[in-house]
Amino acid sequence: MTNPTPLDITNIPYLRHVVEELRTTKQPRLLKQDSKPVALLMPLGDSDQPEDIWKDYDPKQVQQALATSAGILIDIDRTQLLADIRKERVQERHRIF
Repeated sequence: MTNPTPLDITNIPYLRHVVEELRTTKQPRLLKQDSKPVALLMPLGDSDQPEDIWKDYDPKQVQQALATSAGILIDIDRTQLLADIRKERVQERHRIF
């Protein structure tokens, strides 16, 4: 995304209401004009308190998962796996949403 131009909505009650709804539902809203989509409003989250990415981290659970998955690819053809990954990456770049 480029640097968007800020729009102060302090004195626009309806937009303030929509923004409050975005914060509550944490769901984007599609803006339409004459039934045509013109913009997408995305909730940014609580900028006052950054999300704690470590809040649910459990080192014992991670160690257990690593131990469980150890050797899982032992019988996989490495060359074929790498070719499949490269092929998927090319497909992903050309996908149209």
